[in-house]
Amino acid sequence: MARATAVWGRAVTVVRAAIGPLLLYDLLFKAVGLLVFAPLTAFALERLVATTGSLSVTNSDIAHFLLSPWGLLFLVLSMTLSVASLFAEQAGLMHIVAAAGRGQRPAWLAALRRVLITLPRLLSVAAVQVGILLLWLLPMAGIGTAAYAGLLGGHDINWYLAERPPELWLAVGIGALLVLAALTALGVLLVRWSLAVPACLFEGLSGGAALRRSRDLLRSHERYAALLVLGWVIVATIVSLLVLLLLDFGAGLLLSLISGMKPLIVVTALVLGLMTLAGAALSFIGFAGYSFVVIDLYQQTSDAAAPEESTDVTSPRAQRLGVSALVLVVLAATGISALITQELIEDLSFGRQVQVTAHRGSSRTAPENSLSAIRQAIADGADYAEIDIQETADGTLVLLHDTDLMRVAGLNAKIWEITYDEIQDLDAGSWFSNAFAGEPVPSLQQAMDLAQGRIRLNIELKYNSHDQRLAERTAELVRANGFVDQCVLTSLDYAGLQRVRTAAPEIRIGQIVTVAVGDAERLDVDFLSMNTSLASSRQVRANRMAGLDTHVWTVNDPEAMKRMIERGVANIITDEPALLRQLIDERTTLSDGELLLLALSARLRE
Repeated sequence: MARATAVWGRAVTVVRAAIGPLLLYDLLFKAVGLLVFAPLTAFALERLVATTGSLSVTNSDIAHFLLSPWGLLFLVLSMTLSVASLFAEQAGLMHIVAAAGRGQRPAWLAALRRVLITLPRLLSVAAVQVGILLLWLLPMAGIGTAAYAGLLGGHDINWYLAERPPELWLAVGIGALLVLAALTALGVLLVRWSLAVPACLFEGLSGGAALRRSRDLLRSHERYAALLVLGWVIVATIVSLLVLLLLDFGAGLLLSLISGMKPLIVVTALVLGLMTLAGAALSFIGFAGYSFVVIDLYQQTSDAAAPEESTDVTSPRAQRLGVSALVLVVLAATGISALITQELIEDLSFGRQVQVTAHRGSSRTAPENSLSAIRQAIADGADYAEIDIQETADGTLVLLHDTDLMRVAGLNAKIWEITYDEIQDLDAGSWFSNAFAGEPVPSLQQAMDLAQGRIRLNIELKYNSHDQRLAERTAELVRANGFVDQCVLTSLDYAGLQRVRTAAPEIRIGQIVTVAVGDAERLDVDFLSMNTSLASSRQVRANRMAGLDTHVWTVNDPEAMKRMIERGVANIITDEPALLRQLIDERTTLSDGELLLLALSARLRE
């Protein structure tokens, strides 16, 4: 441990001595990556996705896509480009710290030139690494999938989550062991490969040869290498998190002590800048220090040395070029920041018109997908009640989330195997509370009769590979009840939504998105119903520019509700509609300036 600590101390010393060239190289590399490589990579991947014939792949479809030849190519290519970019940045920093470690004046321009020359080799190393990692990880994913199907395939997954039988815990245990095995394999391989980049940079090796060279150099030093490399990553991460948490706490305390609109805006802007700089500095120090740790390990285990530079790359001309490049980067960053600020002000939704959707009705206080839940959603002030629709064996449309009736009615039968007459008298309320004993499984017709003129419905089409005419029957029933303006139809199944579009183009439809490959905003729908993890400020803006509203689900935490409101979403799906309605109503008492400050504060926390 003392030996590793000494190396970490030298890393800090060398990084501090070479801070100028390191910063120049890192800033320029990130600028080139942002302005050139990232758009080119995005374009290449977009073209690849387009060849599949689908603009977006979501939810269960994503598994089929990734297991297809095009999907595997997409996965390998995207991972390879990401790893190669990381290696290129790392290689330049390694070149600089190696020179500083020899007592030379490090040169950012020489590092940039060396990386450009080495880039094809770095790309080959990344491709081989990604291929080996996938060969390790994909079988584990296959074992996990087989265990899931074998242990949890008898009933709907929600029954297992509610009842928690032994099969669930066995499946969780197997999953935990697989994750642990995957992380262990990943850690071992990454330590064994930690010297591949310097071997590529200083010995001219590429692909598998660089990986084998790294493994051979560390054959009798793996424990020390793991302590040195992984230890630095862990320590740097912990220190960075502590510093940022302290800054965040201090910022919140400072803002709470200041009154007055103008002082608050000024201080918020200053704190935002400080935290952004602190985060960037900590990330830079951690990455530069890691580069030195790897170079030091390489020099301890190898007879090879970084070559001496034969040209004077620290000449005044090179220095002026570096300063000019840095000024251009700063100007570009300033311009981008100004554009972002302008977009924030122009596109800011002040959140007074956000609509509230009660998830499966007000399912915290009444049984989900029941008439009682819809009544409670009306009482809670929700704009919409979200309900799940499936077909029985005789084609009746009923409200049910799961594929079977085990969880809500104790009947081990798939919904498509029984008729509506067979389920009318089932008790679908006692599982929730004795107060709702005898609550039936309602039909869509009953839900519409209750909701007519009182609340709108978000009708989710639940496809389970046994539907008959789910989209067409739903569209027909909506039309027959004059309910077109009082509902929207959503689904995970894009093909089903397109059948609604064909049958009744006047009905608004929305694609539910949990995971996306490609541009979901290019789908032929009226809005996107997105997992909150996807609903970033940028994505919400992209949806708006494409003419699509953004709905998000399922948001129950008050702080998360506020974040979604401030990002400009149009509709929030929640299990707590009364709480969300209260938050939205409170915003009506605030001025536009106060709401703008809230939005800026939210960006501070992102």
